[in-house]
Amino acid sequence: MLTKLTRTKHLLAVTLLAGASGFLAVQAPAQGPPPAAGPGRAGRGGGGGGLTRGPDDQPQVDPTAANRGRTVYVAECVNCHGPKARGGDKGADLIRSQVMLHDRYGSQLGPFLAKGHPLQSGKPATTISTAQTTDLSHFLRQRLVDTFNRGPGNSGNPAPNVLTGDAKAGEAFFNGAGKCNTCHKPDGDLKGIGSKFEPADLQQRFLFPGGGGRGRGPVAAASARARVTITVTPPTGPAVTGVPDRIDDFNVTLRDENGVFHSFTRTPALKLEKHDPLAAHVAMLPVYTDKNMHDIVAYLDSLK
Repeated sequence: MLTKLTRTKHLLAVTLLAGASGFLAVQAPAQGPPPAAGPGRAGRGGGGGGLTRGPDDQPQVDPTAANRGRTVYVAECVNCHGPKARGGDKGADLIRSQVMLHDRYGSQLGPFLAKGHPLQSGKPATTISTAQTTDLSHFLRQRLVDTFNRGPGNSGNPAPNVLTGDAKAGEAFFNGAGKCNTCHKPDGDLKGIGSKFEPADLQQRFLFPGGGGRGRGPVAAASARARVTITVTPPTGPAVTGVPDRIDDFNVTLRDENGVFHSFTRTPALKLEKHDPLAAHVAMLPVYTDKNMHDIVAYLDSLK
């Protein structure tokens, strides 16, 4: 027979674990394929103080579906939410999102997208199919699990080895189809880069040199050089170039190189140009194959 204090501690532990797994203790069962059965899983959905979801009933990640979801994420989400889904200047941290913490195979993500959440392609969110939403849910759940399992000091689950490519093939792509050599030089800005970063960091930095936000961690450029700027040319008066502060349908505001604040009312006669030094990297994301990415990492790692 458990004492009253022991029962209280037990209930508190179950509640905390249920919360840590991303599901509210009183949450109703959501739609979606059920996770595989496991020891002690039967009977967890009923009684027990109304618990319907807990740490023993988490959504199971399908790696194949997650890989398909990665394609959807890169095409429609990465510019705002970052390469690790941890957010940036333009979008929220999805790992801490209540929508994703409570999602089961698209049960929360689908209705959220159906409300008209903007996509980076400019297409309406309703163009993402139910199957793609499920795949995207698997990918984001995979990112969440990886984040939890690869926290500081967790040596039991290290990052996977990405140094599996062909350095010679990576060099050929760098100087050929990738056109990387038009901006970067192995004996210039990339000199010794293989000695400065681990392979996983090299992959992160060449795929997403902005780090999910403007001016964060570029692989071979100071943050000032990687910063997005705009040039506004009003109907009368000189053009002004600077770092954008806010752009909407009605106004454009920026700060020039001297820190002076400028504000313009948007009219048909107002000309607005955007200058993104990292645009070429973004354009290459749907072009890279898995082999290209691993070959480039191997080549960059060879630049000791």
